[in-house]
Amino acid sequence: MAKVRVVFAIRGLDCASCAIDVGRAIRKIPGILEVNINYMINKGYVEFDPARATWDAVAKALAGRGYVAVKAR
Repeated sequence: MAKVRVVFAIRGLDCASCAIDVGRAIRKIPGILEVNINYMINKGYVEFDPARATWDAVAKALAGRGYVAVKAR
């Protein structure tokens, strides 16, 4: 199975509870394999099955929680 890993910055993430909430929101997306959110550095990564999930779905889940995700290069 192919998988995609995206590292991203999160704008507006202020606390550990927020990071947990973001992780839970992303994990609800079908096809998500792994999520790691670090509020101390306002970054995270997600691994997903590209046949079942997209970066846009992840970004939309973050936006729904009031955060802006910026894909790292």
